[in-house]
Amino acid sequence: MRSASPPQGFTLVEALIVVALIGILALAAVPVLGSRDAAKLDTAAAEVGNILRFALSEANRTGSYVLVDASVSGRLKVVNSNASGANLGGVIDPLNKRALELDASAPPWSGKIAMAASFFQGGTAYQQLLIGPAMQLQVFDSGTNRGPLQSGSGVGLTLGSLSATVAIAETTGKVTIP
Repeated sequence: MRSASPPQGFTLVEALIVVALIGILALAAVPVLGSRDAAKLDTAAAEVGNILRFALSEANRTGSYVLVDASVSGRLKVVNSNASGANLGGVIDPLNKRALELDASAPPWSGKIAMAASFFQGGTAYQQLLIGPAMQLQVFDSGTNRGPLQSGSGVGLTLGSLSATVAIAETTGKVTIP
C-alpha cells in the first residue's frame, strides 16, 4: 500500500506572503533608485560647471581665447582659439592630461544624460561660446561671431523626468550650478 504523498504547491497564504514581501521590497527600492538618478544629474551638472569654470580661468590665466563647443550633440569640448573662433587644438585637462571634453554618451553617463548648450544672442540659442581675455563672452556659430552672450545662457541636462541647467552669467561669467 502506498503512503499518502504530501500535497504539492503553495497554499494561498504562502503565495500572499511572498507577494506582500515583494511589494515591500519594491516600495523600499523605488526611492533609492530615484535618488540615484538625482545624484547622477547633480554629478553631471557639477562636471559641466567645472568645465565652464576651467575654460573661464584658462582664458584669464593665459590671456588668450578659449572656445567652448557643444555643436556635436551630447558633447562639451574646450579648445584653444583666436578672436575668430577657430579651433587651434584642445585645451589640456590638468587631471588626465588629455583634451578637455565631456561626452554624455561615454561612461559614466553612457547616453543616459541628454546635454544641450544654449548660449543666447538675439533670442536665438547657439552651441559655441568664445571666452576671451578680460572676460569677453561672445556667442559663435560655425566661426561666425553672433555677438555678446545674453542672459539665460547655459548648458541644459536631462535625465528621465529630471532636468537641470548650469547657467553662465552674461557679464561676469559666473557659473551657477542648480
